[in-house]
Amino acid sequence: MNIRIDALKCINCMACEMACSFHRDDGFAFLSSSIMAYRAREKKDYFGVLLKEEENLITARPEGIDISRIGEEADPDKEADASAKPILLREGCDLCEEMEDYGPLCVVICPVDAITCEE
Repeated sequence: MNIRIDALKCINCMACEMACSFHRDDGFAFLSSSIMAYRAREKKDYFGVLLKEEENLITARPEGIDISRIGEEADPDKEADASAKPILLREGCDLCEEMEDYGPLCVVICPVDAITCEE
């Protein structure tokens, strides 16, 4: 199972972050979440979502998805994304494995279906 993110649907409500942090800590502490919504300061209504997996960092932006290997040197031709740095210190997504009756909480809680699962 993989999580898919459609940044064009994202409204930056941060419900995915709250659900993930609750799964991790039984409380709402954004710093423990494996998923992070962000908003670009230079563009109004430009939202993105970062998801840390065990080996990959998925960056979903309106223009598309970027998957990079954690620990690999960044491509010098690619613009650096400073918003990704805080999430690299967090645990990778475990797909809320002990909640098999519900699936990943970020998928369940997303009010606009911007986050979905695929087999």
